[in-house]
This record gives sequence, structure tokens and C-alpha cells, in this order.
Amino acid sequence: MPDELDDQWLEFAEAADAALEEQPAPPRLRSNVFSRLNLEQAKDGPLASVSESKAEGRDLCVFEEIMRVAPVGEEIRQLNYCRVCHARVLGENLDNAPIWWEGCPYADFHRQRG
Repeated sequence: MPDELDDQWLEFAEAADAALEEQPAPPRLRSNVFSRLNLEQAKDGPLASVSESKAEGRDLCVFEEIMRVAPVGEEIRQLNYCRVCHARVLGENLDNAPIWWEGCPYADFHRQRG
């Protein structure tokens, strides 16, 4: 069941991304929506681990990459690191957030200004 939900979430995100190419939403709004969707997804159970995400070809931010290679258990690798990252706070609250990390969705939202 979680795999099916993950697939549905990814399909939704891809469709939303395609729709935004025509007229992108402001970066702050995208950041807030992304955060809320992650919180909702986490209610259904553990998130995919950073190891699984990397194996599926997804980009990881610097902090996720550190946790992927750190000697910790899979439960730790399934945490939502964005919840404690200052990039999320900046992305949700500033129009031109000074964040540039590769693999960070909040930095991506602010790089792709409309």
C-alpha cells in the first residue's frame, strides 16, 4: 500500500510540476505546499529512506547524503530532514531565499522563479 501511495504522490507531483511550467506559483507557496504534503505523507507511515531515494535516482541534499552514508539504521534514514533544516524555514518565509544546495527542493523552488 505505501508503494502505491508513493507512486500516486509522484504522479501528482509530476503533473503539478508540468502545470506550473506555464505559470509557476511563487516559490514561498511551492515551499509551503511541499512541506504540507510531506507532513501528510508521513502520517501514513515512514517515508522512503534516503538510501531508497538515492537508489531510485532522486537527488539528495547535502544533509540527506550525509545520513545516507552515516552508520545509522534505516529508521533514522527515513526521517524527514527538511523539518529541521533552515532551508525549509527560509523557503517558506522569504520571497528570494538565499539557499543554493543541490538536491534541495526548497532551493529548487527559489531557483525556478516565475
